[in-house]
Amino acid sequence: MTIRSFVRAILPIAAALALTGNATAQTQVGVDIYGRSGAQSIRIAIPFPTLAQPVAAASVHEPFFSPLTRAIAYSEIFGIVALPPGKAPSPAVAKEAGAQLYLDLAISLSGANYVVEARLIDVGSGSAQLARRYSSSPAALTRIAHTIANDLLVHFTGKPGVFLTQIAFVSTRDTSGQRVKEVYVMDWDGSNQRRITSHKSLSLAPCWSPDGNRIVYTSFGRGSTDMYVVSRDGSSRQRIDSGVALNTSPTYSPDGSRIAFVGSQKGNTDIWVIDADGKNARRLTNDSSIESTPAWSSNGREISFTSSRSGTPQIYVMDAEGTSVRRISFDGEWNDDAVWSPDGELIAYTSGVKGFYQIRIMNVATQKTWIIAGTGSNEQPSWAPDGRSIVFQSNRSGKWQIYRVKPDGTDIVQLTNAGENTAPDWSWRIKQ
Repeated sequence: MTIRSFVRAILPIAAALALTGNATAQTQVGVDIYGRSGAQSIRIAIPFPTLAQPVAAASVHEPFFSPLTRAIAYSEIFGIVALPPGKAPSPAVAKEAGAQLYLDLAISLSGANYVVEARLIDVGSGSAQLARRYSSSPAALTRIAHTIANDLLVHFTGKPGVFLTQIAFVSTRDTSGQRVKEVYVMDWDGSNQRRITSHKSLSLAPCWSPDGNRIVYTSFGRGSTDMYVVSRDGSSRQRIDSGVALNTSPTYSPDGSRIAFVGSQKGNTDIWVIDADGKNARRLTNDSSIESTPAWSSNGREISFTSSRSGTPQIYVMDAEGTSVRRISFDGEWNDDAVWSPDGELIAYTSGVKGFYQIRIMNVATQKTWIIAGTGSNEQPSWAPDGRSIVFQSNRSGKWQIYRVKPDGTDIVQLTNAGENTAPDWSWRIKQ
């Protein structure tokens, strides 16, 4: 059995086991391709690329080599093998070091563009398992790195990774103070951060469309709270006229046909749904309490939301037409910002615990919960499309920044630094 067929054979088993049970008491069963303790992974050597003049090492290390190795390591399908110093890199040297695969990279210039050639070599047979040629402008070199990592994952598992996804968020970095916030996007690992709105006002709560081409959000740009849809590069923008007030916390349905949001009519704050083209607004809840932060289930049949109808903010679930309302959160003093995992088996949300806010995860079937993230206040989770990571905002550094963490609370990585950064939303897999 080849390495590729081995991984594909065990992938369904590993995926089923990946997030089962309370994260504080997990049991390893069989082979786990995601690389946790005692797991097997494919050992790969990745030497620095061969560079053709006039390409300089400094020009490709940070924008290409670092994000490439970071992505491959994150996948946990692969374990990166260090090559011995003092020896010229080669498949034979990689084999001696214990590698199974050798990623041979060469970078050259063609006019103003970089050309990257990648060959994945089986060190046992010497045959190339994968050979690709990529070309881009210098500004898109990181995109090539992420594409190579994604191609490797697809080759071995048949499924794409998160490396071509993006994260939308709100930042104060390009403004003179906290009274102005704009929507930004960044790549999955925090690279390539750029602003896509320019209301010069408060822009809040961005949420991706399922195709990854649009972002819906709320802005105070006209002096009132309005929903807008902007293209992911910021080149086009359209206001959604719902016909009601407030228009906050918009979120696309999984099929992209509808947007759930918080609307207000005659002073009553409820969960509403509107067609994605801005037509046919209809109210789903009708309670005197404050209701907020709707989120669709992964199959689009249910919507979670926060309500104070029990006396404190708690998580409730209803079907997508507004019936069968029931409370699901009972741990924690205060619960909000619920989001469903892509497989629908888990819900992550913000939970009040002893005066702080923490990320709590609930197993939908058992309703067992556990807390992750730790220090400071940690809020507003959003799932990666593969369900293997969560982004959230935290003030643990003294300022609000965005972090990434695994659902078991390990591998916390800070993704932002400039300004204050909040309200992350991880895209679905973006269609190119």
